[in-house]
Amino acid sequence: MAKRVVIVGGGSGGTILANDLDPHTYEVTVVSASASHMFQPALLYVAMRGAPAAIARDERGLLPSRVRFIQDAVAEVDLTAQTVMTAGGERLPYDEVVLATGILTDPGQIPGLAEVNAAIGDYHSTAAQAQKLWRQLDAFRGGTIALGQASPVCKCPPSPLEGVLLAEELIRRRGLRDKTRIVYFTPYPRAYPAKPMDEIVAPILAARGIEVMPFFDLDRIDPATRTLYSIEGDQIACDLPIVVPPFIGADIAYRPAEVLDASRLVVTDRQSLRVKGVEHAFAIGDGTNLPTSKAGVGAHLEAKTVAAALAGRPAVFEGRTNCPFDMGHGFGTFVVGSYTAPVVKSPPTRWKHFMKMAFARLYWLELRGWLDPVIDVYFRMTAPKPAP
Repeated sequence: MAKRVVIVGGGSGGTILANDLDPHTYEVTVVSASASHMFQPALLYVAMRGAPAAIARDERGLLPSRVRFIQDAVAEVDLTAQTVMTAGGERLPYDEVVLATGILTDPGQIPGLAEVNAAIGDYHSTAAQAQKLWRQLDAFRGGTIALGQASPVCKCPPSPLEGVLLAEELIRRRGLRDKTRIVYFTPYPRAYPAKPMDEIVAPILAARGIEVMPFFDLDRIDPATRTLYSIEGDQIACDLPIVVPPFIGADIAYRPAEVLDASRLVVTDRQSLRVKGVEHAFAIGDGTNLPTSKAGVGAHLEAKTVAAALAGRPAVFEGRTNCPFDMGHGFGTFVVGSYTAPVVKSPPTRWKHFMKMAFARLYWLELRGWLDPVIDVYFRMTAPKPAP
């Protein structure tokens, strides 16, 4: 009898896993609140370059025909009774469940941020919000731009810096650089949290005249004056505040509730990817509390780890990251590291930028597993060396 596997979430990790499981061995069900699958990294280019917002495809078309797809939100996951309950009232018993729920933006955590993002937009939630931000940038004619992150938890750690570097590129190309002050704020002690990558980033920010305000823990925003205030007592008055909002785990009830941390992230064993303290349950992707980057590459590798574990093969997730990082003006790099290997100090090149853009075009093939041989070779060739 086929093993019943329910995958909660149709993002990168959930879709890759569903495509990887043998339909003759597993009875696979994917549950997602959305019928469409969005390539989320493209929101950056919708917001900063006015790229087309057609960045989503039908999720059903990305899955094998024998995978059951249910478009519905998940209301409850009972990890003791081994059932998933949808908002529409459908009860799904399982032999194994994989929580690939992703995370949600939660601007309400910062007073004033919801009003600011409603007026200005952001590039971490929806295509409509990214288009709104593009209209603001497109109409900008000088003043102060303040861009940064409101919380240490961030989807795609390079994305705040990508945003400020691409905004600077746009302003410079439009001849407005001498009329514009650009400030990058971060809760971390340096522009990029990992020191080896900061040694690459900091000189680039300085050369492009971007001010950095470290230890800026955003406390509140005055929407009327567009002034940002930090917990430490600093403030930034600006014309265009672009804020990466805080993130929080999906609004799903769990039994037992102790599998969630304070940010509603699933407490997950960092190597086996099993939900801690629970049998027959895995968690992958952004919705976990794993001490690694919340990025598509991580979700890809985590999905492959779980697929191997379900098939009874040796399966250990090593915390590998390989985040593409667009540094503007046609240059890019990758943030590479793992649990045991420190982040690699990788200078930007035009070739790395080309690789990032090529990946965006190949994303839909990657979801189906068609590029697995090439990706496996790439990861072997670029594996970071463990610390001595």
